[in-house]
Amino acid sequence: MRTTPIRGKTFIVGLAGPSGSGKSTVAKRVASRLNGRVISMESYSLVMNDLPLEERAKQNYDEPHAIDVKLLESQIRDYASGTAIEAPICDFANHLRMSDQSMHVPATSLLIVEGILALHFERLRPLYDLSIYLEASNEVCFHRRKVRDITERQRSLDFILWQYKNNVLPAARRYVVPSKHYADLVVESTADVTTVEKSVYDAVMESLALAGAR
Repeated sequence: MRTTPIRGKTFIVGLAGPSGSGKSTVAKRVASRLNGRVISMESYSLVMNDLPLEERAKQNYDEPHAIDVKLLESQIRDYASGTAIEAPICDFANHLRMSDQSMHVPATSLLIVEGILALHFERLRPLYDLSIYLEASNEVCFHRRKVRDITERQRSLDFILWQYKNNVLPAARRYVVPSKHYADLVVESTADVTTVEKSVYDAVMESLALAGAR
């Protein structure tokens, strides 16, 4: 697939939506087409490495207070100025932030910040050139999350059900869904990933064209 380079200043996209709405997959596919990069808000969970594994597993990582928003804001600002960043890396199977590793994110002209709370934080919203919200039903989101957590994060079905009922859904209702109000575009993401990708890609390209015409 041909890629489309973006010229000019760094373009920052905030991509939000409930867990399981397809944010990570779509963000990576769109960024790949535009020679851009993606950072996930999940990786910016506050450090809780001093807690035992059992306690770390019980923490509610879907709440705003669990995000190191100060670090995230600082790195988005650095990236927007054309500076490469060292994004944190998390071991999701063990609920750990890796203290001796980071992900080097080279400076490019596009950065997609994806996460359930990408549009929740007032201090982050002004940093985005384009804000997009992916929408999907609870049934679709739960199925996708279940598959991911079993295959990628080695979690039991009992734990997945408990976490979704007690943490994910309440946080979605309280913080994620209301943040849709701040989106420039809402995309229905129950369709196949190619269709959703095209909607997001087209929105980015349209926004770039409008910015260039000013």
